[in-house]
Amino acid sequence: MTPVWHDGPLAAIDPAARAVVWALADEGPMARQAAARALVAHLAGGEADCVRLARDVEGAPRVASPGGWHISLSRRDGICLVAAAAVPIAVDREIVDAAPPLWDMLTADEAAAVRALPAPERPRAWLRRWTIKEAHAKLVGTPRRLAAEAIATRLVDAVHATAECHGRSRCWTRDTGTAIETVAIWAADAGGMA
Repeated sequence: MTPVWHDGPLAAIDPAARAVVWALADEGPMARQAAARALVAHLAGGEADCVRLARDVEGAPRVASPGGWHISLSRRDGICLVAAAAVPIAVDREIVDAAPPLWDMLTADEAAAVRALPAPERPRAWLRRWTIKEAHAKLVGTPRRLAAEAIATRLVDAVHATAECHGRSRCWTRDTGTAIETVAIWAADAGGMA
């Protein structure tokens, strides 16, 4: 299942999509919850009033009803990503800056790959790996207790990647110019956790 990135109005999202990442202006917690309910309702073919959200034991938002739907949220710099899917899904968004890489957050192979790049490319390459790790950690369900350096990422191309630690996820990344955004979904061939 490949997620659909969407930057426009809700009505323009294909309701047949099974995984959507919707980017919209962050207007606060109530607006984020309303957007999550509206997206799930749109994809599930119901009304937003019928969608109930709750929190899991880690505090992450989840869909209490209708059954079979999953959500994830991430916000930075006035933009919120709302992801909804018929499978477990997680998103992360980070702002691009020129900060040097935090080498201790990478595996030895990841650090070697980032160090092999020209110096000006390293911060953005590190940030891509970081968003993949964050999205995967959210998917695992214990992002605050999972060490970033324990998550191994593998870049396939400029968009596709995988992450492994307590299961394997497939990841899709997009670079908006000012931010790096990643969505993660359990890899079907890895016995991903639900």
